[in-house]
Amino acid sequence: MSDITVLSIEQACKELGLSEPTMRRRAADDPTFPRKIKLSARRVGYLRRDIEAYLAKQREAALAS
Repeated sequence: MSDITVLSIEQACKELGLSEPTMRRRAADDPTFPRKIKLSARRVGYLRRDIEAYLAKQREAALAS
């Protein structure tokens, strides 16, 4: 069985170092931003592995420039 960790919006913001409004804007404007997953009618989350992969791509891009 795979280890899947779902982060709340608050946890994802902390991992990314972004405020919630900035994270929502980035999600709307950046097609490479991790997709949220619906957990219930009023709750969404982000997969930790998607957040980590996004950060790794951002780091690679920063080092390449």
